Amino acid sequence: MSTETSPSDSAPPSSTTDLTGRTLGEFQIIRRLGKGGMAEVYLAEQTSLQRQVAIKVLRTEFLSDAAYVKRFKHEATAAGGLNHPNIVQVYSIGEQDGIHFIAQEYVRGGNLRDLMRKRGPLELPLALHLMKQVAAALQVAGAAGIVHRDIKPENILLTKKGEAKVADFGLAQLTQGGERVAMTQVGITMGTPLYMSPEQVAGKPVDHRSDIYSFGAMSYHMLAGRPPFTGESPLAVAVQHLNDKPRSLKEHRPDLPAAVCNLVMQMMAKRREDRYADAQTILTDIKSLQKQLAGKDAGSSELLLGTSQPSRRLKLPSARLLDRPLRQQLLRLGLSGVVVLAAGAGIGWTQRLRDPFLAPLPPPVEVPQQATISGQYFHAMVQGNDEAAWKAVVDYPAGPDGRRDEMERKSAAVRLAIIYLQHDRIDEAAQIFHEFRQIGAADPWRETHGIAGEAIVASLRGNVAQSKQLIDDVDRRTNTLIDAKLKQLLDEARERNSRG
Repeated sequence: MSTETSPSDSAPPSSTTDLTGRTLGEFQIIRRLGKGGMAEVYLAEQTSLQRQVAIKVLRTEFLSDAAYVKRFKHEATAAGGLNHPNIVQVYSIGEQDGIHFIAQEYVRGGNLRDLMRKRGPLELPLALHLMKQVAAALQVAGAAGIVHRDIKPENILLTKKGEAKVADFGLAQLTQGGERVAMTQVGITMGTPLYMSPEQVAGKPVDHRSDIYSFGAMSYHMLAGRPPFTGESPLAVAVQHLNDKPRSLKEHRPDLPAAVCNLVMQMMAKRREDRYADAQTILTDIKSLQKQLAGKDAGSSELLLGTSQPSRRLKLPSARLLDRPLRQQLLRLGLSGVVVLAAGAGIGWTQRLRDPFLAPLPPPVEVPQQATISGQYFHAMVQGNDEAAWKAVVDYPAGPDGRRDEMERKSAAVRLAIIYLQHDRIDEAAQIFHEFRQIGAADPWRETHGIAGEAIVASLRGNVAQSKQLIDDVDRRTNTLIDAKLKQLLDEARERNSRG
């Protein structure tokens, strides 16, 4: 007898039944999207509003256990009360013909796990961009007394606009008056061992600081390219969260500022009392870090570079960002000239460079414009060495006030110059670096990157003495952190100069 059921059957479907074509309340099922630990997930249309939604259907094997059904409903109750751009919105909860379901926001795109598999260790601007949004979501949840309990890359959905949304409050736990709402969890692993807090491993009561620990472990993975602990079994990993200290992020990523490493490690403190008190404080510190890394205040560089003693909480001052636009001739560079020059580029220099980020130039494509320059930058980061994607950030329209001084635009110009260097288009890279250097002291970040770039160009052209002089100038500028990829090319220039 077939396990398939028709829409008119009143019995709940088996775990192998595809509900495509069925109607649950006002939701018309379109197709299956996947499944999680407790539920099957479908794409559906909400007929009343003519919008697409995600439907989570409780798997049949759990229906006989009232605790599982209660837990499933609890997920909707917990998440349904949260309304924030960085949290997947729950629309409704329902039951029909023995089928228990939740209708929630459908997020087009992938998740953080997919991005990490594709990109490896995330570049610092992208990591901070995502961390800031997750912190904002956890701040809202914590203020509502909700503990997620399962913060992990798979539960961070990424929209095509570069927005992060925290999903799956299936392990959430409400607190009322400081007391936990107890529920039996027999047979369900609480949290994911790779990111589980010590108190979760020990079976102790949890609060919002447990989510902060998991957030820290996930952030470590984003930046290091690997989780803080690994082992032959989930139990082996869990025990390490209880007893062991992870390797320093600096060992994995020497390019990371000390303040960033300190922020992540403070989130991962074994004792809850030693972690951040709340996600709002993390959010504040991440925003401050972004400002300082953008060169807004050279006076705070000692803390960023680890040359002063950090406080219990990262107190980073802010200042006004000074910037000027690139010259118009740079913005008018055409892709037609790019293709012609790329076709004639030799491979000799690229072999000497041994750049691990080198990738063939893709064919010219039309890059979709995102709603914000941050979204455009995120799109380019995901695409990798896509020249057109980075150029779209540089060329992004000015805001309503006519300002074109976004940090994303400057960073994208550096990335564009690096792509030119990787493909032996030295003159084009030199033009960008010259523009940067001409800005002068009005923008220390841009000036320093211009000097570093010109040092690389001089080395490639055989002007060793000039290159060494420019490198010495860069080394004296300890107040500005160099883009990691550009720094790698600068180190290669040092090596070339020593041989010359």
